[in-house]
Amino acid sequence: MKPGIFKPLKLKPFRSLFGAQLFSDLGNWLDFIALQVIVAYHWGLDETAIASVIIVLGLPWVIIGPFASVFVDRLPKKAVMIVCLLLRIVFVGGLFYAPNLYILLLFVFLKGTVSALYDPARQSAIRMVVPDSMLPEAVTLSQLSVNTMKIAAPALGGGIIAVLGPKSPFLFEAAGFVVSIIFLLFLPSLTSFEESDNRMAETSTVKTSFWKEFSEGIKHIFHAPLLRISIILSSAAFFIIFLYDGLFIFIAKQIGFNEGNFGLLISAVGAGSVAGSLLLGQWTGWNRKPVHLMSSSAILSGTFIVAVGLGGLGFLNFPPLVWIIGACLLGLLGAGESVPYGYVLQSETPKQMMGRVSAAAMSLQTFSMLIAPAAGALLAKQLGASFVMIGAGLATTLLGSTMLMIIWKKSGSFQPIRGKQLDG
Repeated sequence: MKPGIFKPLKLKPFRSLFGAQLFSDLGNWLDFIALQVIVAYHWGLDETAIASVIIVLGLPWVIIGPFASVFVDRLPKKAVMIVCLLLRIVFVGGLFYAPNLYILLLFVFLKGTVSALYDPARQSAIRMVVPDSMLPEAVTLSQLSVNTMKIAAPALGGGIIAVLGPKSPFLFEAAGFVVSIIFLLFLPSLTSFEESDNRMAETSTVKTSFWKEFSEGIKHIFHAPLLRISIILSSAAFFIIFLYDGLFIFIAKQIGFNEGNFGLLISAVGAGSVAGSLLLGQWTGWNRKPVHLMSSSAILSGTFIVAVGLGGLGFLNFPPLVWIIGACLLGLLGAGESVPYGYVLQSETPKQMMGRVSAAAMSLQTFSMLIAPAAGALLAKQLGASFVMIGAGLATTLLGSTMLMIIWKKSGSFQPIRGKQLDG
């Protein structure tokens, strides 16, 4: 295998950032499993309690992240990340000792808040230390970490819970954050990068400066067509995915999967995501037309989602192996959407605005993810899970087709801005 995808790891600062992300991602997914097990099995609460945990997990990204990211852009990124990790360790301790759902939700919210600050700082740091020529590989490695931990952490978490009890993953999560801090301690100072990118002048009042900088991040998204269309496409895709995500287990039951082999279906999606990330890391020609790849992946994945819905209705009858291969392909196509999006976000955003722009984009995506499950459940009650799945697949294909037509009609409007303003 060519070393293309691993090129950025030759850079010492990126090695530190990537090492920290690996253990941070591991902790995040251990956390997600442990929270659901405690609420559903340990405390015996219902679906409403699980939904409240998921909503509170996402809320800080929507209501706090975009505003707090202004301060993230002002502050030293290394210090912000280390402080956020230290606070996450404290809040994980709160989760471990939480005696009831309300206290648990408080610490879930607090931990989500520092996570919403950590990620923009990490995105900014990547943009500072990785040259433009290595951005596709760096973004792909970052996405590879997320996709790999989605597979590894639930399996590890399940084993830890079986051996040590439902709250034990929190201890491993805290240990993971400690390891992340150690990696960041080896991160060279980013002061020189931050000073060169610092365009903030002294203003008469802090309030004026804050709102000016906050609005600049939003305006940049509207003034960068490639970035704007990528965020819209990504947010819409997230909404559609989470529309049917909670219904997937019911469809799986209808197409012949039981509780014993349902995990294989989910693991296949994760394995496909990892394979897709590796493939895109080795072949980076897509970075010339990233939105074309995102749109094409949406069109193809939509057809797979429709097929699953038709299987739930009994129109398609395949053996489990065929469905598992299809799930793997669905994961691979998912990487075809997430990796190019991450590249566009990094390459089309000036270094000094990275925190604000990434937080604003994440806010829109998280909002889509929060409202979608409720809409999916409501539609499922009215139409049935299979019809929601078919509708979601058709919507995904239509979304990708529409975006491709827009790009082809206005091809001149979607040129990268890297050379014009990224380093200016």
